[in-house]
Amino acid sequence: MATPSSTVPATPTTAPPAQAQNGAFVVAYRLDGKGGGQALDTAQLHQAWNHDEAPLWLHLDFRHDDVMEYLHSLAGLDEAVIEALIEEDTRPRVARFGRGVVTTLRGINFNPGAAPEDLISLRVWVTPKRLITLRRRSLHAVSVVRERIDSGQGALSVPDLLAWMVETLVDQVGDVTHQLEERMAELEDAQLADDGNFDADDLTRLRRPLITLRRFMGPQRDCLAQLAQGPMWLDEETKVSIRESANQLSRYVEDFNAMQERALILQEQLWSEHNEQLNQRMYMLAIVTTVFLPLSFLTGLLGINVGGIPGAESPYGFVIFFGITMLVGVLVLGLLKRKRWW
Repeated sequence: MATPSSTVPATPTTAPPAQAQNGAFVVAYRLDGKGGGQALDTAQLHQAWNHDEAPLWLHLDFRHDDVMEYLHSLAGLDEAVIEALIEEDTRPRVARFGRGVVTTLRGINFNPGAAPEDLISLRVWVTPKRLITLRRRSLHAVSVVRERIDSGQGALSVPDLLAWMVETLVDQVGDVTHQLEERMAELEDAQLADDGNFDADDLTRLRRPLITLRRFMGPQRDCLAQLAQGPMWLDEETKVSIRESANQLSRYVEDFNAMQERALILQEQLWSEHNEQLNQRMYMLAIVTTVFLPLSFLTGLLGINVGGIPGAESPYGFVIFFGITMLVGVLVLGLLKRKRWW
């Protein structure tokens, strides 16, 4: 297998050229075995599918009704295979049907305005000479593979093409992982700096994609590991490439788990700081309440509207009472200090 670039941009620098889509058909290629390929229109595809021994790749959008024309009439797939390819709710999986394999993978969503964690499923039917992929939304990883073929630096065969797609999907997961790690490090630095820049909402926005990526990338890792075990017609070089992609994805899943734990530690530290601030405020309120409790008793006692209040007729009554309250307040503070309550 030709060795692809080790990294794929986390966000596409240039969007693939817009093309008018006629029903379910998106694109088809005849691979030339040298890294390039010829793009086929629907007429050429129908002519080549059953009469051409060259490797063929057909990419479909299964939202359209005519998808059955390609899957059933053109490719001649069984009902069980078609049902596995177009079912609504999918998780990463591998299933063998005769000489072919159905697998469902998930890729990062780089469509404008979409969140990367809103993963896009790619349904795959692969045989020794034919590859059919189906999607509901545009997937950037497929565009990258197409660009490689157009430039003559792509896959040499159908198994090689499958390995390219797998590796591109995993590389893009890795780019998102690095972005999340950088953001996590920024939040940890902000929390340690204690300069008021740490925002709990930022932590929530970070944890949300981690939950989604952990949910799907774990099963996808197992799916790739299973795919690397067979079938028999899958050449050893392709198996090694898919196995390496599975190992790389496994490291990313471990990174997701570690970041989830780090996010939990940050959340606990945030709660601890908030609780400490609340306790300090409640403590100060309790001290103030304790100091003013006897003073409130004295003012309430001397404020009753009955005769015989001491000092009521003396011009120094208020001054004397004020001095008594200050003395009581100082004594209460001294008592709290002696008890080490303050």
